[in-house]
Amino acid sequence: MIPIPDAVVQRLARFGAFNRAGGVNYHVRARHYSRKLWEPFRWALGEWLLTWRPPEKNLVLVGPSAGYNLQPFLFERFERVIVLEPDPLARWLFKRRLARAPLEPRPRIETVAEDHLVHHPHRLLALLARCEPCAVLFSNVIGQLSALFEREAPDAEIQAVRSAVHAALAGRSWASFHDRVSGPLPPNIEGMVRAARRWSDEEVLARAYETSEGSTVVELVDHYTEGFFPEELPHAYFRWELGPGVYHLIEAVAAVEPS
Repeated sequence: MIPIPDAVVQRLARFGAFNRAGGVNYHVRARHYSRKLWEPFRWALGEWLLTWRPPEKNLVLVGPSAGYNLQPFLFERFERVIVLEPDPLARWLFKRRLARAPLEPRPRIETVAEDHLVHHPHRLLALLARCEPCAVLFSNVIGQLSALFEREAPDAEIQAVRSAVHAALAGRSWASFHDRVSGPLPPNIEGMVRAARRWSDEEVLARAYETSEGSTVVELVDHYTEGFFPEELPHAYFRWELGPGVYHLIEAVAAVEPS
């Protein structure tokens, strides 16, 4: 991981570069825990993404922050990667990480600062239309929508994002990994667990949070990802320890459009 100087973090903090979904808080966590706690999740996710082989040569990457949990070799299969990321520090770190990675071949990286999902979801479809043929990867962003709205989002706004995502999936390869639930209890998952379809809420509790005594823990935060992606497709589940005692159950799903 590329270190962020303390002086830079302090300057950004003074300018209020924080939000509940990430910002400087997230970069500080990455600085402290990326190698200590995130490594198992990073490698398990990388294994899953290796099985996603889209034929498209362009990739639209939505909300990756600095890409801390993305293995750089993922991008070797693309000629052009368009990164939609509003956080200026994240964009800089992402480009720097990839510039230092030994990639062969090396894709052309383009970064876009304007919002294309939360408040202006219609922009996503317009951008995808301009870069066809392209695949799209939602990089741990769908489960953060409630935080990114920074208030209780009206159903109409959430539905606008959901509708844009549905339209974005049509006729192209796509993938998403996102928070399903989070809390102080570690999911009973090692590495990656594959499922034939999306787990229901009851299956999440029974398969990922059942204790040795047979009781089920329910003190979890729901990240409201239901309805964004087809539930009948194969899914995968991962445990991510974001910080000491802070655990996320990550859900992943993907599809490949025949070439």
